[in-house]
Amino acid sequence: MSTATTTLAFEQRKAERISTDFGDVALQPLPRFERSPIRVTETHQHGRASSEMQEPEVLGAEQDRDESFGATPASGPSDLDARGTLLLAVQHATLSWGYRSAEFAYPLMMVQLFTNTLLPASIYGFVTTAGAILFSNNVGRLIDTYAHLKLRTLRAMILSQKLLVGASYGLFLILFSSTSLRMEAENGGKGPQDARANARPWVFFAAITLLGIGVMLSNVGVSVGVEREWVTIISDGSSARLTRLNAIMRRIDLISKLVSPLFVSALTSTMGYTLAAVVLFSVNAVTGIFELIFVGTVYRRFPSLANDEKVAIARRQTAAEASTDSSACREPSLSAQGTKARLAKLTSLLVASVVEDVKQQYHDWKLFVRLPIFLTSLCISLLYMSVLSFDPTFIAYLKSETLYSDAFIAGMRAVGVVTGLMGTFAMPLLEKRIGLVRTGSYSLFAELIPLVPAVVSLWITGSPSDRFGLSDKRRSNWNTGLLFSGLALSRIGLWAFDLTQLAMIQTALSPEQLGPDAGRKNALMALQFSLQNVFDLGHYGLTLGWNKPQEFKYAATVSLVAVGAATTLYLVFYARRVRGHIVHLEGLQRLLSRKER
Repeated sequence: MSTATTTLAFEQRKAERISTDFGDVALQPLPRFERSPIRVTETHQHGRASSEMQEPEVLGAEQDRDESFGATPASGPSDLDARGTLLLAVQHATLSWGYRSAEFAYPLMMVQLFTNTLLPASIYGFVTTAGAILFSNNVGRLIDTYAHLKLRTLRAMILSQKLLVGASYGLFLILFSSTSLRMEAENGGKGPQDARANARPWVFFAAITLLGIGVMLSNVGVSVGVEREWVTIISDGSSARLTRLNAIMRRIDLISKLVSPLFVSALTSTMGYTLAAVVLFSVNAVTGIFELIFVGTVYRRFPSLANDEKVAIARRQTAAEASTDSSACREPSLSAQGTKARLAKLTSLLVASVVEDVKQQYHDWKLFVRLPIFLTSLCISLLYMSVLSFDPTFIAYLKSETLYSDAFIAGMRAVGVVTGLMGTFAMPLLEKRIGLVRTGSYSLFAELIPLVPAVVSLWITGSPSDRFGLSDKRRSNWNTGLLFSGLALSRIGLWAFDLTQLAMIQTALSPEQLGPDAGRKNALMALQFSLQNVFDLGHYGLTLGWNKPQEFKYAATVSLVAVGAATTLYLVFYARRVRGHIVHLEGLQRLLSRKER
């Protein structure tokens, strides 16, 4: 028996001994692999053994999961079907445009209707974010359940989003068109006399908020279905294809995030809010028709999507056969109960369903937390707890505490988007040279370092000789330069790490990595959205706690600490574990040996 064969047998026996405790496996260093989602190759001292993974079911134990992917540069072909890729990009662009437009328009319209208060917009943001935290996992499990019907499932998600957004615009249109409703909504829903609260506008607001939860959840479904699952399947095991597709999708998101608010602002300022609601409603309807058509064309252009459905069908049949015996013994008792008895137990069944849902979420979280990739999800989520971006809070601070014009602020925001796009171009180049893991390390430092002078500029304002603070609003050139250059440069690292982490979790939650848990990949993927929304709520908590413009610097400092914590967590507990070290010492050792000579 060769040395390589002996070593493989030893590793297999060792894996069998530790397979009963995944918690221990998740904390042990694994052998170094060079893995794509299709082929696994393990290198030994005196030989090489390789095996082609044809079906994900062959990975029957959790110890087969590999946490060292990304340690080597990207590989594989990068060619893609040109027409299919173009249609995928167009379909994603219209979806992203519609969602970003609604995301910006809803609070804007609420502020216009419910005058002299930010309470409705704040409640809307809090409730919809909380809804995304609680139910994102359910959306992911829904996609897993219908993994054998990918096209129908995605079309259902798109249609749901379009109908919910259209209904919301319709309610806004009623509020703006009705003079009585509009008057009742004034002064925070108390009317022109600022008397008792009026019920009617708040009923409309409650309906819009409920629809907003549905909009967010349908967007989670589309994001998981397209950006996570479809993109991974289309890449067909090539990390180069995966990086290229991810970069295209992220650039579209960035451009939509910049341009769609400008489009909404142009509509409201030139046409008024009533006509703006009509235009947005019409655009939503027209783009929905094209998206439903385009997604079918994309599905047909990439046969790998249909092939993955066949794998899902086989997995579904296996699970059904495994549960045949237990379900067969329960069927007689259920049928014997009769219709009235089953209806009488409706309440208990609903309660049992809720309890089962909670248990399922608990098991999904338990598995997700034990996976090594969870650390990267925690890192990207920490970045969401930041006020150091051009969100409404930061813009409100600039308007209150500085003399910067609207045009200047808009220009700086555009610069930030441009530098973010630079990050989406830098990431693929870095991955080709140094791999995903080191790209993640460099990206986090590229975000953290520029933010330090930006935060310092928030603490040092005005003139030291100005005892009365009269010149605090008139910022010096160096202060302006530190603040906006730091924010702009940090976008490069932010979006580069966003792309890096996306590629990591797509690979880590692929069927080949999850093995017997492959049927839960989208449920696990959706948990990252929940985690990100938790820290996004923390970002709102910072501004609620320090709600005065003069206190913004405290929230900014905590945001900087969060970015630093994400960097430390990634380097010490993930990158070092995968690569075996944090920094290369070979170069320093060679340099010292030369000096000794």
